[in-house]
Amino acid sequence: MSLEKRIAKKLADRKAENTLRSLELTADLVDFSSNDYLGLGKNNVLIDPVDSGSTGSRLLSGNYHAIEQLEKRVARITKAETSLIYSSGYAANVGLLSSLPQRGDVIFYDELVHASIRDGIRLSHAKAYSFVHNDLRDLKDKLEKWSGDNQVFVVVESVYSMDGDDVGIQEIRSAQEKYRFNLLIDEAHSFGLSKEDPFQQELASIATARVITFGKALGADGAAVLCSDLIRNYLINFSRSFIYSTAPSPHKIALINEQLNSWEDRPELNKNAQRLKATFRQYLSSHFQLLGGEYGNIVSLILGDIDKAKSYAKRLQKGGYDVRAILSPTVPKGSERLRICFHDFNTQKEVEGLISLLLQIKKEEG
Repeated sequence: MSLEKRIAKKLADRKAENTLRSLELTADLVDFSSNDYLGLGKNNVLIDPVDSGSTGSRLLSGNYHAIEQLEKRVARITKAETSLIYSSGYAANVGLLSSLPQRGDVIFYDELVHASIRDGIRLSHAKAYSFVHNDLRDLKDKLEKWSGDNQVFVVVESVYSMDGDDVGIQEIRSAQEKYRFNLLIDEAHSFGLSKEDPFQQELASIATARVITFGKALGADGAAVLCSDLIRNYLINFSRSFIYSTAPSPHKIALINEQLNSWEDRPELNKNAQRLKATFRQYLSSHFQLLGGEYGNIVSLILGDIDKAKSYAKRLQKGGYDVRAILSPTVPKGSERLRICFHDFNTQKEVEGLISLLLQIKKEEG
C-alpha cells in the first residue's frame, strides 16, 4: 500500500467512525470553550516595541536578559526555587518526562494525564504503569508491590483537563511522605486561578518538579518547569525539547510579563466564574451526568455517544454558544462529552441561556 493510500485509509476510518477532526473558525459565539479563564487573553497590553525574534536556541544566540528575569519572577510567584521557560506546555512536559526518568526507573501515572505526559514517558524508556484515575488506594497498592533500587516517579495533574476534577491534595501528600517518590505535577489548568493556589501551598514543598502554562489563565502562551537549580541545570543539558528549540521571542516574553502585571493588579480572581459554575451544576446535576472538581473551571457533561455529543454541540453553536464536543480517542470510548469552561467574563444571563438550551435539547433528543 502506498503512503498516500495508507494516509487516506486512516482518514476514511476516522470519518466512518464520525471522529474525523478538522479546523474551524470560531464565529461570534458566547465563549464556553476556551481556556481563557480570567479573560486576560483579550488584553491589548503591548505598547512598547520589542524585538520580533530570539534568533536561535537559548544555548546559542537565543538567551537574553528579559527571559532570565521572567524565570526569576515566575519562581517567586509560584514559590519555586527556580524555573525554566519552554515554548509550550507540550514541550515542557515532553522535555521533563523524557529526560528526568531514566531506563530502569519506574513511573506511575494517573490514567487521565495529558497526551504530552504520555509522550514524554514513552521517550524516557523507564518502566511505566497507569493507576486508576484519582484513586490513591490503587496507586499505593502499586507502590507497595514495587521493589527496586532505581528512582520512582508519580505523575499527576492538579486539575484534569477533560474531567475537570482536582487531584486529592492531602492524599497525594500523605502517599509521598510514606513512599518518598519523586512527584511531578502538571498545573496547566490550575495555575493563575487564585493567588492563594492550594496546590502551590500544599504540594510545592514536596514536588520534584511542576509544570505551569501561560496559555490558560494568563491568556498568553508558553510554559515553565518549576524545579530546583540542580534540575534546571540538568534540563538545560539533557532536555531535548529545550535544547533544540528556538527560544521564545522577546515579544512573547514581554506579553507574559504584561499579563502577569494584569494578573497581579486584579483584586479578585475567578470568583464570578466559580459562581457561574456552581449555578450550572445546581440546575443540571439532576438532568445530566456532570464531572468536575472544586477548584478548576471545567465541567464535563457526559453524553456517552459520538453522534449525540456532536449533535448537542452543533445545536448549542447554532443557538449562539461556543461549546465543543470531546470525542474518543481524546476521551475513552463511551464517555464522549461536552466540555464546558467557565470564565470571569461570562454572565449570569449567558449561563441561564445555556442551561435552558441544554434542557430543551435533552427534551427533544434525549
